[in-house]
Amino acid sequence: MAASARRRRSVRIGMILFLVGLIFVLLTVLPFFFGDHNRPLWLNLGCLLAPIGFVVALTGAVRQGRAEQLAALREVNGH
Repeated sequence: MAASARRRRSVRIGMILFLVGLIFVLLTVLPFFFGDHNRPLWLNLGCLLAPIGFVVALTGAVRQGRAEQLAALREVNGH
């Protein structure tokens, strides 16, 4: 069950990273509508948290689903 908890934790961490990345995207894009075109590098790099978080959450969800599928197959087959 420790592996299952780790996968669930990776999904949560991925979702948090994705949401923080979206906040950085908003902080980067919204000032362009008000005429500010030069954003600091750290703000632009923070936008990378969104795709990283998406990949982490998606990977955790796929691994969790696969583990549940294998457990169900083992139960059906009687192993």
